[in-house]
Amino acid sequence: MSLKDRIIEKLKTVYDPELRQDVITLKLVNNLEVDEENGYVSLVFRPTTYLCPIGIQLALMIKQAILKLEGVKKVDIEVVDFVYAKQAMEYLKQLDEANSKKD
Repeated sequence: MSLKDRIIEKLKTVYDPELRQDVITLKLVNNLEVDEENGYVSLVFRPTTYLCPIGIQLALMIKQAILKLEGVKKVDIEVVDFVYAKQAMEYLKQLDEANSKKD
């Protein structure tokens, strides 16, 4: 199974608790690109609504789920169409910084 396929399977375990469906079924993850050789993943995350009350939490859950997979070294997520997109991207950046300090 390719890394991209494993990422998609892992994302099927990340659920929106309000809608009780995973982020893949809800089509919240788009433009998934995977550089298997370097372990680099990028994607676009679009919360269910512009005012999604758990948009930041979902973005963090997506990133953490992908980072748990063997072979993944870096995950870049662009958050779009969300009132708190800038704040979500800041939290994701802080997660990167925290992870780099562990290494």
